[in-house]
Amino acid sequence: MAKEKDTRTLLLEITFEEVYTNGYQGASVLKILKKAGLNKGSMYHFFENKKEMVLACIREKSKEIFGTKYEDILKYPSSYLEHFQTMLLTSYPIICERGCPLANLIQEMSNIDPDFELLLKERYERLRETIEKILVKAIEHHELECSSPYNLSLFILSVVEGAILSTKALKDKAIYDNTIKSLFSVLKQNQHLF
Repeated sequence: MAKEKDTRTLLLEITFEEVYTNGYQGASVLKILKKAGLNKGSMYHFFENKKEMVLACIREKSKEIFGTKYEDILKYPSSYLEHFQTMLLTSYPIICERGCPLANLIQEMSNIDPDFELLLKERYERLRETIEKILVKAIEHHELECSSPYNLSLFILSVVEGAILSTKALKDKAIYDNTIKSLFSVLKQNQHLF
């Protein structure tokens, strides 16, 4: 049973890298299997096809990539905005080069396939909800004034994703860093934005 889990985990890890690098449509099952040192039968033991393997990858990797880092901020006793900014500035060197894996797939697949659209929308909304929870904590600890944490969380997520896309397009990480610093500078001024 442990070997089966290891094989499945290996397939998902390599699938993530292949899709992140080449997109869903450009991802090659043969490359994935070759990198994993497996034959097609090994993949079909766990997944019906490439689509099912990638959907499983999204389900499992999105929590690992986004959920944990964002949710860890909620464990601090205070300084939520400071921890949020630090996490964003230190956690995204690869994302700034290759883009956000979630946003990349949303742009590629959400208009093409309803299963991708549904799952990607759900994952994006979970990410936004976690940001909203961080904002609620910041409001409770008087770090921020805001009457609509929902709207502000959507705004923050849009700014962060826009910064990642601009950084990827222009190949300049300073764009990302400056955008995040500017965003939090405005938030920390405790202006009532939303």
